Amino acid sequence: MRSKKSNIITFLVLLTVLAVSAYFYNASVRATISDAAGQAKGILYEYNNEIISKLIAEESTENWNNIVNDYDEIIVTVEDNQNNEIAKSKENTWTALDVKVQTPFEFGGKAYLIISSVYLLEDYVADVKAIAKFIFMELLLVVSALVLMAFAVYTLVLRPFTKLYRAIEEYDKTGELEKTHIKGYAGKVYRRFVSMTENLEANQRNQKRIIASISHDIKTPLTSIMGYAERLQKEGISEERKSRYLSTVYEKSIEIKELVNEFDEYLSLNQKQQVKWSFVSAEDIAAAVKTDYGADLEDAGIILSVNNYADDAQVEIDKLKFKRVFGNIFANSVKHFKGNIKFIRVDIYADKSNVYFHINDSGEGVPEEKLELIFEPLYTSDEGRKVAGLGLSICREIIDAHSGRIFAQKSDLGGLEVVIELDRKNKGDKNGNQKK
Repeated sequence: MRSKKSNIITFLVLLTVLAVSAYFYNASVRATISDAAGQAKGILYEYNNEIISKLIAEESTENWNNIVNDYDEIIVTVEDNQNNEIAKSKENTWTALDVKVQTPFEFGGKAYLIISSVYLLEDYVADVKAIAKFIFMELLLVVSALVLMAFAVYTLVLRPFTKLYRAIEEYDKTGELEKTHIKGYAGKVYRRFVSMTENLEANQRNQKRIIASISHDIKTPLTSIMGYAERLQKEGISEERKSRYLSTVYEKSIEIKELVNEFDEYLSLNQKQQVKWSFVSAEDIAAAVKTDYGADLEDAGIILSVNNYADDAQVEIDKLKFKRVFGNIFANSVKHFKGNIKFIRVDIYADKSNVYFHINDSGEGVPEEKLELIFEPLYTSDEGRKVAGLGLSICREIIDAHSGRIFAQKSDLGGLEVVIELDRKNKGDKNGNQKK
């Protein structure tokens, strides 16, 4: 297969040959035309002198038209010193291909000008060989230009897209991406195709992993439910034991329900949905967090502190989804508290560009090397987990939909700190209901 370097060299050679051929052809035609023009001018001057001798032999200008009309092979016009046309042989059809000469003369004490012209290539094109040569060279140049253009189009456009098509066709047959080097726009398309395919495959693997994990997590409580249901069918069970079995069945059912609900929410966030955007101030968000979660956390023995240092800075959010973010982060903190001190602190800051939400807890925290993993679907630091770890992953999906950023770091309270960054919006912003 020809290399790109050899293609470029071939293209340049052909271009050079075409340019040289066109140059010499042009020079040949110009030389021929120049010779013909020189000869034509000499002949026209002779005609002018001959015509002038006949004109001045007349007693008046009345018969000048008859004299110039005797010369059908050339165009003759006689003008006075005011550029008024006195006589002409036929309609003037002078073009860029005509040779034209002018000769002044005097008659009756007045100045006149005789202008004669002839078609430049009249004698040249009358030669059959010259016509054949002219047509052949024109066709040769046109064909050469078309061949060169076709070569360039194939090399620069068709060939790269042919490689692109073969690579995609190979992937369709084998399911494997071919490692091929394609340059130009076709290369950009292929790299985008590779990136999109890899993302799709990664998503498919992730979905299979989620489904497998959900299936595993459902089987455990479901097996317990089936076992206790089977025991309840036996006779002679005491009321106290029956009540304990039913309570266990109910608890396991709640676990399954939470699994399914969390899974449904995660899937829904990966689908295009109607989003209800609204401008909300940091002050209103702080008040909503206290109202929505303060009492429940207090009942669980957890102290909630919310501090707004962003004044009336605004963000554009979907209120219900953003509320879900705080709910999931708080739920994650609740699972990982140890000891008697249970404290959650929410600090809100702002600068000229962003609004920042820092959610700190006094829980057991997460090892630094695993901070990037906690937002992955199903990840949990609890090896004996009972439910799939989708809560923080759902938070990331929601913040991504807000064009924001979410990450975790070690908290000064000893536990975990989750940081959310959103673009700051001014009160005068009018972005409609669309979010980039």
